[in-house]
Amino acid sequence: MPSGRGRQTCRPLPFATEPGIDGSEPMLDRKSVSAAAIAVCCGLPVTGVPQAQAQERVRTQPQARPGTVAVAVPAAARQRKGAVIAHLRITRMGLKAEVRKGVSEPVLRRGVGHYPGTALPGRAGNTVLLGHRTTWLRPFNELDRMRRGDRIVLRVGRTSYTYTMRSMHVIKPRDRRALEPVPFKPLSAPDGEYVTLITCTPKGSDRRRLVVVAKLKHTSKRNT
Repeated sequence: MPSGRGRQTCRPLPFATEPGIDGSEPMLDRKSVSAAAIAVCCGLPVTGVPQAQAQERVRTQPQARPGTVAVAVPAAARQRKGAVIAHLRITRMGLKAEVRKGVSEPVLRRGVGHYPGTALPGRAGNTVLLGHRTTWLRPFNELDRMRRGDRIVLRVGRTSYTYTMRSMHVIKPRDRRALEPVPFKPLSAPDGEYVTLITCTPKGSDRRRLVVVAKLKHTSKRNT
């Protein structure tokens, strides 16, 4: 389908409740769902996202005293919205795409967006990526072709993070379980490094969301 203006676009997630196709239980925290939806649409801090809540607690802790060692903030976290933070490659889909910070419409017109408040690539927790299915660059046009065990590679600088697909889900637009530190496990604490890819389904409609979840298998670093 041709991309561009005049076509129906897939809005960034407000996420609430329907079991995934794997039968996992829904999350009932609708107040947090609304907060996440407002934050994404209005450009406010995404404190409704489980991972963002933990990050906000760290951000608001008192400054380190003189003589103590401050924790370094990853470079990607300091970049402006819309900046490229990683490169995505998925052989099954024939996809090579830039991953940009944020999920605003201007960002998604340029490719894949990183959902605010979720883990950065290669970090513990859940790295959530959004992309259009049939409009603009339509990076996730063939997301439904993914199969269990397929590789998803995120490269940041000289480091490549290779994830393997574990599951696929179809959910309602307001279902926020895909944002959990362990995808589709409500109130979970991180138990590894995940990447979650989200787009609209069926093609040409924003009635549902198609979600692919993968877990980090190995990390490699390219020599200079």
